Amino acid sequence: MEILSVMEAKRLLSSIKKVSVEILMENELYSLINEGNITAYIGYEPSNILHIGSLVACSPLLHLAKHGFKCKILLADVHAWLNGKGELEELREIGKQNEKMLRKVCEAFGVDPESIEFVYGSDYQLSEDYVKVLLKFSQHITATKARKAMDMISKKEVFHKVSSEIYALMQCIDILYLKVNVAIGGIDQRKIHVMARDYLHKMNYIKPVAIHTPILLGIDGKQKMSKSLNNAIFLNDSPEQIEHKIREAYCPEGSPERNMIFDVLQYIILPWEGSIEMNGMLYSDMSKILNDWVEKKITAKTLKRAVTEALIRILKRMS
Repeated sequence: MEILSVMEAKRLLSSIKKVSVEILMENELYSLINEGNITAYIGYEPSNILHIGSLVACSPLLHLAKHGFKCKILLADVHAWLNGKGELEELREIGKQNEKMLRKVCEAFGVDPESIEFVYGSDYQLSEDYVKVLLKFSQHITATKARKAMDMISKKEVFHKVSSEIYALMQCIDILYLKVNVAIGGIDQRKIHVMARDYLHKMNYIKPVAIHTPILLGIDGKQKMSKSLNNAIFLNDSPEQIEHKIREAYCPEGSPERNMIFDVLQYIILPWEGSIEMNGMLYSDMSKILNDWVEKKITAKTLKRAVTEALIRILKRMS
């Protein structure tokens, strides 16, 4: 690929920062952008239905792909199997359906899906070579360290399974095995990525940059968006379903705290559409929206209506 100009590189970094909550480390990412030397990846556990949080998680990858950088999406069927989500064969089939939807997401963002490499964990994670590297890595990590790395992902159970620790180690090894230097994931992946940066480097492997995205709140405003909690908006929801869910969403007047509508606006609507119209005004700056919301120049009804219309438009491009 062609090396980006200084202006283009700064613009790309700015775009990534707008859709993420943390970059480890920003200066390292900027150097890789300037060198034109990025191979990035994100992993998804196969799920029967993808919700809109998947758009938030993959946004940095889409921005990188749009600028010509090599990107990979891991359909992590073995991880899902370890996590008790089903049998391996079934999970691989679900992964294939997820791949079809994620290809549509790429197209909707203006990225050629053929430029993205889709990889299945079961294609390589059960190989003798992978297992040897995994076992070698396990010699450098204490069980306590591996368990703590999973704290933000799995439930803190007294009788936790060893599989959760293997899960964390595998995620580190994936970075090595997929030959990537940028790992993308939700902020709940942070401890795993920190462990990968520390220990891969100590083993004389590359220290990956980690880009962390926010975890989208559910419509109840209490917990993260999840199919199992019945608080999610799905990529294949009908306009009527989207309208109903947003109408019922927790959205206290004048407060942006634990407000799923603001999460959707900041991390989906503005990055995908560039602006949103409310009360005859075109907003493209989140700080201006927040200011007018706190001053109650924008009502919950107005905000929800505008977000509903914009989200329906975005998801229609993926149908």
